[in-house]
Amino acid sequence: MILPNKLIPFKDSILAKMVYILNVLVVNDESVEILFEKTKQYLEDINQFILVLDVLFALEKIEFDQELKVIRYVKADPL
Repeated sequence: MILPNKLIPFKDSILAKMVYILNVLVVNDESVEILFEKTKQYLEDINQFILVLDVLFALEKIEFDQELKVIRYVKADPL
């Protein structure tokens, strides 16, 4: 489910779903609820949404601001 393989096409993998969430977060920081509402049409269910967030967090592409209670896109540092 995370990675595409012979049975799971790329468009159904978690890697493909990450793009939809990142596209929203590049524009603006969002709360978890609003982010889910904006992206739920691309996801199977809330479990897949949470799995995508877990993968993005593990890859250090997003962070959670506990004070503002929003998810933020982490911009890469230019070398």
